[in-house]
Amino acid sequence: MSLLSSLRIGSVSVRHFLSRLRRDISGNVLILFGFAIVPMAFATGMGIDYARAAKLRTKMNALADAAALAGVTQTMMSQDDATATLTARNMFNTQASSLTGVTYDPSTLVVTITHPTGPGSRTMTVSYSALSQNSFGGILGSPTIAIGGTSTSNNVVAPNIDFYMLLDTSPSMLLPATSAGLSAMISATSGAVSGGCAFACHQTNLTYSKGVKGVTDNTELVCDSKNKNCKDFYTVAVNNGIVLRTDLLHNAVSDLTDLATSMSSSNKAKYRMGLFSFDKTFKQLWPSVVAAPNVDASLSTVKLHVTDAQVLVYCQNNYYKCGTNDNDTATSFTKAFSGILGAMPTTPGNGTNYNGDTPQAVMFLITDGMWDETRPGGRPEGPISTTQCDTIKARGIRIAVLYTEYLPDSASDGWSQTNVKAPYLSPTDKISPPLQQCASPGLYTKVTTDSDISTALAQLFQAAVATARLTN
Repeated sequence: MSLLSSLRIGSVSVRHFLSRLRRDISGNVLILFGFAIVPMAFATGMGIDYARAAKLRTKMNALADAAALAGVTQTMMSQDDATATLTARNMFNTQASSLTGVTYDPSTLVVTITHPTGPGSRTMTVSYSALSQNSFGGILGSPTIAIGGTSTSNNVVAPNIDFYMLLDTSPSMLLPATSAGLSAMISATSGAVSGGCAFACHQTNLTYSKGVKGVTDNTELVCDSKNKNCKDFYTVAVNNGIVLRTDLLHNAVSDLTDLATSMSSSNKAKYRMGLFSFDKTFKQLWPSVVAAPNVDASLSTVKLHVTDAQVLVYCQNNYYKCGTNDNDTATSFTKAFSGILGAMPTTPGNGTNYNGDTPQAVMFLITDGMWDETRPGGRPEGPISTTQCDTIKARGIRIAVLYTEYLPDSASDGWSQTNVKAPYLSPTDKISPPLQQCASPGLYTKVTTDSDISTALAQLFQAAVATARLTN
């Protein structure tokens, strides 16, 4: 065989060997596995440690949730912030100490409390930080993974409130409650007074004949055809079945005690109430003993005394007592506000159940708004002065006003048209603006003839309760 032939055969053999080597991948798998084993181990260790950290974080988040909620429970809302903070902190730390695989320092726990809408509200935030211990710390290059979380909870409780009910019992509150009653009253008295009298405000609760001693103005009596068996205007209203505003006032305040009881049961707030009236004088109706705070927690007892608010008995026009002329000055707002100021606290509380705190205070004024008392510098009739309203509100006491509208149509006789309607009622209403100014924001409402006084008073009460937490 020639040398050239031998070289050709050798060359084919080498190419065949190299071709088989390229097709054989068994060695490549081993090499690739050798390269991959390091990142695979790293990924496995990292996955295990991060899964453990995530599980620990979930558990600790649950502890933070529970701690935050513990600070705003109904029971805890009656405790001060320091007690709530300590309760939340102890709950979290006690539970966290039982966890394994975590490094946690209790001193790093942050618990904060804010009161976004006043003392009756509480927002608690619990924030923690900890370290999850790694099993593959050498591979990861770190012995721990940092974990942390924040939980926030809040609650608002209805504040405890003392309600001071100031009821106008002056004779002008004896206006018929309906349009039909108003017409009937004017018709029934038209024989005694030119144009008729819309008010049943002159009464002695007696039946007598004209010429009775002490009665100097016989036109205040409605008599039979023989001028005998005369009746005062109040008796005329009663005999004709005319429902007066003062009758509905009793019903409305009575219903209000039931509403307050129901709301207290549902929102767990404590409500107390005192009853006061005014005409020529100021009276505390209930509690009967004048002693701070001059309210009663037994609303059912308060309800029994609502009818103690009786309209002032007047003999006749201008005569509080027969033979004694007082110019019909029977609505003294000066005495009313001075009296209620003396009955209410100088500094009401926030209405929380914290030790040492006292209820909030709200004064309800139910009136026809006509100021009628002897005073210097002008006529006795007219709109109220708001000076004493400002004094009351400056104490932190809110005022709710229910205005039983003094109607222009009620000025049916000549004197009332000249002295009341023209200057104060029509065409310009001068009675309601100062009452609105007297009331605290959102706590003014007006009812007129044919309106439901009970519903209006209930809505005003609900507004006073609903907005109470926003005042501090």
